[in-house]
Amino acid sequence: MGRPVGGYRFVGMPRGRVAWYSANLGHGFIIPEDRGPKPFVRREEIKAGEEETLENNDRVSYEVFEGPEGLEAKGVSRVSEQ
Repeated sequence: MGRPVGGYRFVGMPRGRVAWYSANLGHGFIIPEDRGPKPFVRREEIKAGEEETLENNDRVSYEVFEGPEGLEAKGVSRVSEQ
């Protein structure tokens, strides 16, 4: 695991819950289901077709990349509760 993509290293495709998200600032953090480190998420990484905002405690799936400033969530999409 760990293919480089534009200066970022792919880490995995976990699921988690939104820990904190500010629609005004356009960013927040996700708590992974495995309780690992919380990746940072930016508004532009919410998948097309979704609202461009997240709510605290939303269940999400995403790709994790390790970048120069730490872990980042990309391709974030809400997951329905089951």
